[in-house]
Amino acid sequence: MTDATQNTTLDQALDAAPLANPMPADAVGDAAKSQALQTVLRFKNNKSDDKLRKAMPLMKRAVRLINEEKYREAAQLGLQAVNIDENLSLACHITAIALDKLGVASLALGMYERALKLSPEEPEIYQNLGLLAWRMDLYDVAEKFFRIFCRMMPEHVEGPNNLACVLRDKGEFESAIEVLRAAIYENQESSLLWNSLGTVMMEQTEFDNAVLFYEQALQLEPNLARAYHNIGYCRATEGRHDIALEHLQKALDLGVLPANERAETEHAIAISLIGSGQLDKAWDAYECRNNPRYGGATSYSIPLKQWDGEPLEGKKILVVGEQGLGDEVMFLNMGHDLIDRLGPEGSLTIGVVPRLEALMQRSFPTAKVTKHSTVRSNAIPLRGCPLITDWDTYDFWAPMASVLRALRTDIKDFPTESGFLTPDPERVEHWKNELAKLGPGLKTGILWKSMLMTAKRSKYYSPFTQWKDTLKTEGVVWVNLQYGECAEDIERAEKEFGVKIHQMEGINLKDDLDDLAALCVALDLVVGPMNATTNIAAGSGARTAIIGAPNAWPYLGTGELPWYPTAKVFAPDTINNWKPAMKSFREWLTEQATKETDAKVKGAA
Repeated sequence: MTDATQNTTLDQALDAAPLANPMPADAVGDAAKSQALQTVLRFKNNKSDDKLRKAMPLMKRAVRLINEEKYREAAQLGLQAVNIDENLSLACHITAIALDKLGVASLALGMYERALKLSPEEPEIYQNLGLLAWRMDLYDVAEKFFRIFCRMMPEHVEGPNNLACVLRDKGEFESAIEVLRAAIYENQESSLLWNSLGTVMMEQTEFDNAVLFYEQALQLEPNLARAYHNIGYCRATEGRHDIALEHLQKALDLGVLPANERAETEHAIAISLIGSGQLDKAWDAYECRNNPRYGGATSYSIPLKQWDGEPLEGKKILVVGEQGLGDEVMFLNMGHDLIDRLGPEGSLTIGVVPRLEALMQRSFPTAKVTKHSTVRSNAIPLRGCPLITDWDTYDFWAPMASVLRALRTDIKDFPTESGFLTPDPERVEHWKNELAKLGPGLKTGILWKSMLMTAKRSKYYSPFTQWKDTLKTEGVVWVNLQYGECAEDIERAEKEFGVKIHQMEGINLKDDLDDLAALCVALDLVVGPMNATTNIAAGSGARTAIIGAPNAWPYLGTGELPWYPTAKVFAPDTINNWKPAMKSFREWLTEQATKETDAKVKGAA
């Protein structure tokens, strides 16, 4: 690798990923504090080794630059040392650390692996590799390296802590608990391990047990801000936002959180402010989601000034979708009001997922709708709008939710009229005719999960087994709206529950969202969790029932969904027991089906 190639690679990486992907909040260990750095500084040159003698000054300067957080310069010096002798394990390790902190994940991973090949007996390399793989969501790889580190360094609590947290993120809760129990048995005074045990319990929705473990951690270490954060996050997940805010603020006030954990706490505070309806403060606080230290942040490649509350009248602005597809739909609740605010001299461009382009262009005919695209560079999502070329004609750009600061500062600011999206009327009529062929009954579209069902997300969805009694409701004709892998559940409904869930021909439920909106409006009812389809249905004015988590943040403290006047929420009191919500919905659905039947009978008479 030549110097020119090295510099070009680093420059390109810097452009794509200006900051390293943040460390998971429960991780322990920092590559920049590795003993390898001190080993280099203490190293005395071996005059008989010409390559080492030439490389060592470069390595020492690189270490000093790492300590000064000048990672780019450190990486360049480290690569020069590697060029002198590619078999210098310390040079490879130091360079990997600099690249790791720089955010050049792919190059760092390769350099760590080279260092490991040269020094397979060095435990720190395994730990650093595990931490990097974890940040890149390579859970199996991270688990492998943490297990090796645990075997090599059994006295260190960092190993079992990190291993258990990765197992937790994989959804292997029992294995995570066993790792932590064994480690706590040997290290009962470790606040770190008690705290991590709490996080495993939290992900299993055992909230009270989780808080007990967090409190045990606080008894051992009263200023453990991470534990206060976790209590707050736990209570927020239960929908108890007032209690959550107290603990989250305590975590911040201690002033000891590292940058990535502080960003997570600030984001959690913003979510609870939104969830409790404090919109006058919430949307400003929610800007923290764009902090690159926040683990869920998206980086943007948009060559414009980001809007920060300036007057909008007469301006040309680009708003870009963020987070999930359903969030893009929900945030565009303010689309028509934004167009009004810009006025006849202003102009709006909306960047959306390509699948939404047709529906959004019809819904906002005076706006320009374009696609955004996202690539992952060094494990960091980078989003842009590749079809825009006239950047010099724009005044501002903004992530969609940022505009809520100007247009949705009070519940009264939300429209009471339904349907800010406009499905194709011809396709609506087509689907009404097709649905009529299914016979009499309340035509109800159904979903029961998200396409992305990770261990962390699954707790927000009622298990399919709990839909059994609801699916047997008399007078209801079920129509599948579930995208992704669902054939097994549909077959189970027919064989075990005795219920047919009809599949409509000629529609791609995942990709043809314009036609999906038309089908939703043609149905009598759409029911499911908060996901892309139910957001599209409710945004299009379809009557929608949401089986959702208790006091979730989109309810804005109202218990309903102000974004969607035609939506009705059925939420349990606690997220670990969906049965009451399902029972309440089933009773309501029976009423609707009965009304539908009575209306048809009277109409026939």
